[in-house]
Amino acid sequence: MKSLFKASIYHKRFFPKANEFRYSGFYIKFSIDRLQTLKSLLFSINNFNLFSFYEKDHGYRDGSPLDTWARDTLGKAGVTNFDGRIFLQTFPRVLGYVFNPVSFWYCYKQEKLIAVICEVNNTFGESHSYVIKNQNKKHVTLPKEFHVSPFYDMKGDYEFDFQKNNFVKINYYFDKKLQLVTSINGENIAWNDFNLIKIFARHPFYTIFVTLVIHYQAIKLFVKKNKYFPKPKKLTNNITYEKNV
Repeated sequence: MKSLFKASIYHKRFFPKANEFRYSGFYIKFSIDRLQTLKSLLFSINNFNLFSFYEKDHGYRDGSPLDTWARDTLGKAGVTNFDGRIFLQTFPRVLGYVFNPVSFWYCYKQEKLIAVICEVNNTFGESHSYVIKNQNKKHVTLPKEFHVSPFYDMKGDYEFDFQKNNFVKINYYFDKKLQLVTSINGENIAWNDFNLIKIFARHPFYTIFVTLVIHYQAIKLFVKKNKYFPKPKKLTNNITYEKNV
């Protein structure tokens, strides 16, 4: 299974100075055991093309199988002996370049979603995974343990919401206040080279644009005199999950 999505990405900060933006884009979602089915005239695996996916961009980042990293991560988070299917939602490379602020690994067992791995990257070349295990809850809250923005301290909690199909919402709280709302909403379209061409025509340098948006918004926050927090030393633990589930 593979899917191509038009996307709407939304961010709103509330404190200490408000900042809001929304932009359109796209993402892909596919079963990691069907990686080779992504290949087409315009889409390559581990090779340059208009669009491409490289295994070294995810997981252990050494080109090793995605399945190995995903199941190892689930095991470390207490989801042992997982034998279901895993679907990865992410940005592909466009003309050889990609930066993924976050990728979502949906883990199903007998058609039931039992866990989601949120693979988060920052612009310092670091990564961290938040594993949401309890899908019976409407929201799952995990402590913030990874530095993403220099305009927020390493405090507070993330509230994850995966209840709606093709929609992810993540709220950030600290000091008992909602500090940040983020969401990504997808509209499924047919995966074919014609639609890939249309996507490229509309977003020709999309993955570069993502990086530029991050830095542009950082400049806006700096101009608005939001407090700056220097990058802390990264935790040795790369996984955050609910310990009592």
